[in-house]
Amino acid sequence: MQKFAAALFTILMTQGFYGLEQQRAFALPDYKKEFFNLYVDKSATDPNAKAFAEAANSKAGKCYVCHVNVKTLDEKKLKSKSVRNNYGKAITEFISKDDFKEMKKADKEKAMTALREAIEKTGALKADPSDSDSPTYDELIASGKLPGNGKPDPDDLEKAKAARDAKAK
Repeated sequence: MQKFAAALFTILMTQGFYGLEQQRAFALPDYKKEFFNLYVDKSATDPNAKAFAEAANSKAGKCYVCHVNVKTLDEKKLKSKSVRNNYGKAITEFISKDDFKEMKKADKEKAMTALREAIEKTGALKADPSDSDSPTYDELIASGKLPGNGKPDPDDLEKAKAARDAKAK
């Protein structure tokens, strides 16, 4: 009986920890899903649309449309997907992850509409706001390129470092 109780306790604790981890990241699949619904046409025949679909579905695409692969940075032990690129940061001008989570709890359909609108508005922004000749994110996508520049947002990078350093203490 003690072995059974110990096994049950272990299972419940493990599931509890995994459940918490899954709940923390639930907004991210929605962002990716909406982005892919808006921009990725897997059956595209246009060379640029086809190139974009391939890029978005590649290892370098998917999460790295908005985020920077922290393993490529000179920093050690940063949390995965804790650092966004310029495109990922630009989306937050229209909707934050926390606001989206709250909206989704109240009304999932309304939250998804707001997310879709935020992604569409972001597409109209210049990829480099300091350069008047810079293409918009939509223009980059239409040319077959991923919208993000692959460079870490400085604010996100500092927050990720601070979180890492606080955890190390």
